[in-house]
This record gives sequence, structure tokens and C-alpha cells, in this order.
Amino acid sequence: MSRASLGTALLLALAGTAAPSAGAAPHPPRVERVSTAADGTQADGPSNDAALSADGRHAAFVSTAPGFGCARFTPCLLVKDLTGGGVTGIGLGSGYTYGSPMPSADGSRIAFSAGTRFLAPYLYDRATGRAEQLWPENPPGSNELGRVRSISPDGRHVAYTIGNRNGDQNFRLLYVRDTATGTDELISPAEEGDKPGASVSGDGERVAYSVRSDSEEDPADVFVKDRATGERAQVDTGLGAAFLVRITADGRRVLLEAEGGLYVHDLRTGTSRRVAEGTTSSATADGRYAVVSDTDGTRVRDLRTGLPGAALPPSAQVMEGALADKGRAVAFSSTASHLVPGDTNAESDVFVFSGDLRQNPAPMPSVTERISMTGDGQQRPWASYDPVMGADKVVAFTSDDNVFRFNGGTTDVVSAPTGKAAGNPSISYDGRYIAFEQGGGVHVRDLDTGVLEQAGAGGAYAPSLSEDGRRVAFQQGDEIHVRDLDAGTTSRVRGTEPSLSGSGTHLAYTSQGVVYLLELATGKRQSVSVDRWGGRNDLPARHPSANADGTVVAFESASPDLVEGDTNGGSDVFLRTVQ
Repeated sequence: MSRASLGTALLLALAGTAAPSAGAAPHPPRVERVSTAADGTQADGPSNDAALSADGRHAAFVSTAPGFGCARFTPCLLVKDLTGGGVTGIGLGSGYTYGSPMPSADGSRIAFSAGTRFLAPYLYDRATGRAEQLWPENPPGSNELGRVRSISPDGRHVAYTIGNRNGDQNFRLLYVRDTATGTDELISPAEEGDKPGASVSGDGERVAYSVRSDSEEDPADVFVKDRATGERAQVDTGLGAAFLVRITADGRRVLLEAEGGLYVHDLRTGTSRRVAEGTTSSATADGRYAVVSDTDGTRVRDLRTGLPGAALPPSAQVMEGALADKGRAVAFSSTASHLVPGDTNAESDVFVFSGDLRQNPAPMPSVTERISMTGDGQQRPWASYDPVMGADKVVAFTSDDNVFRFNGGTTDVVSAPTGKAAGNPSISYDGRYIAFEQGGGVHVRDLDTGVLEQAGAGGAYAPSLSEDGRRVAFQQGDEIHVRDLDAGTTSRVRGTEPSLSGSGTHLAYTSQGVVYLLELATGKRQSVSVDRWGGRNDLPARHPSANADGTVVAFESASPDLVEGDTNGGSDVFLRTVQ
């Protein structure tokens, strides 16, 4: 599908209702990568701070990708047209840092924070291409920094805070800019405390805001200021520490977090109702849909019906203003590489996901990649097997009696060109080192330098590598050898099936049907596969695997005495935390 047609499909999905009838055909979930050039070329650096206009047509994000003209110390603020694919940069000059973009409902205006040394609030008008700093005339006290807090759906009113560097003075003054009149109104003075969040209603008449206090029992409260009457009301009474999510566009309700859940406070009745469990990162202007994170994952939820959307990736970062109308699309940044085809940049990217809200929503689309390809992208004529993973998408595997490394798009030969069969690879966390069997020995290849070290000869096999690649355990005869490649020393343990912890400090192994864990520095050995009473397991345990620091070991056993109620008569997998 072309980039333009994908954007069109996204808009068609946005036009549907939030909860289809039983007979309605569901809209298939879609994922679009936003942090790409107009021709679809992926970014060569990280992108994040994603926000989405309510109509779903424009996404704003921050990037340090050189391909966008950005760099680590000179990030860019970009706006992507999701229908046409064009990318527009919002630039204030050299040396600026950007963050917290907030589009108006139609994306015609973008509020954001930026600065060379200290951040300040700004408003960008896409029609004029002009960015204006928001700052009141002669504010009280000393103020050198500020942040955008909220923009009304029509882009006319912007709430922002200003303050200075001293302690909790960062956000001490809260203002609302009326762009039609060019006036700035003080909503909350310094005496009320630090204001870490604010939200303005659609007509700009009501402003909700958070206030921090020194109270240990109730360190955060939420207030609403009526600009017409000057009346100020607390809306979280009785809820303890509360944090603002937003005020609705009609100015009638306030969404706030308290007691581990999301509440809606009705300003007409003065009552608060708990509508969801978990933490809320974004909500629509009508207050009906929100992105909520709980034990079930991070999902868009219909707060009226309770219907959820598909779970976002665990690495998803959802910012304020990331949700489109009717909850039909959400923008997020993620380091996940399986969401769209061709994601090989190993960087955080910005995505937009759209999909129906249903009792059992279809999962997010994900891509299955075949990585056992030749260097020029052709399929291999031989079987490939024994995959092991390091960080990101670095994978070692065996094919045609050779060991290869796949590193986000390139495939390197790891094993030595001796013509002897190689296999059973083990990879360091960063993918730099790979241990493997070849020619009756265990070898370790440094992919950065190309250096090949022999760790063990004379029938060595079953290598297990530490995360840093400098310690390797392997089987030789009826002993396990643990080789320190830097020190050139080897420790020996009688046993089989070695598994070295990521730290290289502990070794899990099997001996006479029992799984043990050995602390290499002290020689302390513990039985892992103990029964419920601390004794030896009745049936053999095998295939141990130690975690990164050697505190947890997984293993396999058909022994029925390891846990209470094991009556299935078959082999199970167990985890034991070691003291």
C-alpha cells in the first residue's frame, strides 16, 4: 500500500463510529510509521514526543535524525501530513531544543515548548509559517523559563506556565493567551504554588490546573478557574493526591487521576465518578476516550462503554494530545521493530495506530521477518536453525554448516572459513561477540575487530556467553569449562548443560539429574531443582537457564514434588528465585 493510500485508509477508519454494531464489519487495525520522509524513507535517528491532531490528519513529533536535518544536540520539531506524507519543520534557529508539541483539532496550529538554554512556550501557525513566543507583559517576579500546557481545540486559547530555576518556582505562574485579542490573563499567581499541569476549555472560559503542595498526605490538588466570574473551585476533594488529565472542550467535566484510577468530575453536580483503573496519558476533548495503562497493557478505552482497543507495544510512549477524535487513532513512539515492514533503523520511531474498540479487539498488526537471507537479500537454499538474540534485532543463527549474524539488515559470516561444520551459537547482549562450535572446539568471534579466539578444544561444545562476551562456558567431556577470555583463566565444574548468567558471575548446570547454581567467585553452590521440602527432586531436572544476574533459574522437569498440586504427569517448566 502506498503512503498516500495508507493515510487515506487511516482517515476512513477515523470516520467510523467507536463501537460497531454486531453486524458491522470491523475496521482492520492499521499501523503507520510517521517518522519517515515523504517518500517513506525511514529516519536515521530517534523520534519521539508524538502528538496527533483530533481529526487524525497531522502528527507532530521531535526528532534528532540527521536525515531530517537534525542532530543529537540540535533536535527538530516536525509536522507530518498523514494524507499527503509531507513533512514540515518548525525551526526557531540554531541551538534550540523542542518538546511537548500540542496540535489544535485541525492541526492548523501547534503549541510547543522550546529554548536554547531554558524552555519557553511557543505557538506555530501553519498558514503563516510563523512561530510566536507566548509571554505576558511585565509578569511579577523573576521568570526565565516556561512550558506550554494546553491548547483549545480551535487553537485560539493556549494555557502556559512561566517561572525560574529556583526550586519549585519553575511553574509558579499560570496564564492563558487569547490569540484573537493578543492578551495574556493570569489564571493562578505564585502564591497558590507550583502548577505542573493545566488544561483550557474550548471557549477558553474555564481553566483546570494542578497545584503541588508540601503536604505529605495530600501533595497534589486539582482546581478549576472560571475566567468570567473569577471563581476558583477544588474538584478533587476527598480523593487524596490528584493529578489533572484535562478539562473537556465544553468546560463541564474534568478528568483527573487519583487513588490509582481515572475519575470524571462533573462541575454542574460537584460529583466525581471512577471510570477506569490505571494511569491515563491522553484523553479526547469530549472526555469520552482515553489512553489508559494498567495490568492489561496500554490501550485506548471508551470510558462510557468500557470497550478497549488493542494493546500498544510495551515500549510505547504516549504523550498528552496523542489521541484523535472518537479514540480511533493514537500516536506513540516506540523502539519496537516489528510494527511495520522495513523497520531496520534500530531507533525509536513515531507511529499512528488505528483500530476498532471492541470487547475483544484485534491485535495490533506486526511483521514477521525472514532474516536467514543472503547478503544480497535472496533466500537461502539450505535450512537455517539455532537462532539466538542479542539486543534489538541482532540474531545469530546456523545455516549450511556456518554461523551467521543478522544485524538489522546485514548478514555476516561468523564461523571460520575452514570448511568444517559450525553451529550452536551464543551471542553477547550487544551482538558484538558470538561463541559457536566448529571443528571440535568452541570459538568466540569479535565482530567489531574480526578477531577469532579459541576458548576450548578437544571436543568442546554447547557454548554459553556472558552479556559482555568476555566469559564463555562450554561442555568438554563430563566437565563444564568457564573461560575468562581477558584473564586467560579457566574454571572447571563437573556437570552438563551449562548456562552462564548475563553478568558472567554465576553458572547454572545439571549434574546427576539435579540443577545447580554456582557462584563462580566464591564457589558457593546451591541446588535449584529442590522439592517442596528442600530435598532432592524425585525425577530428573534439565535444561537450566540463568537470568542476567544469576538470581533466577529456569529449568525443565517432570518431577511432581517441586510445587503443590502438580498432577499432570508431564514435564513442566519452573522458575526458582535463588537467595
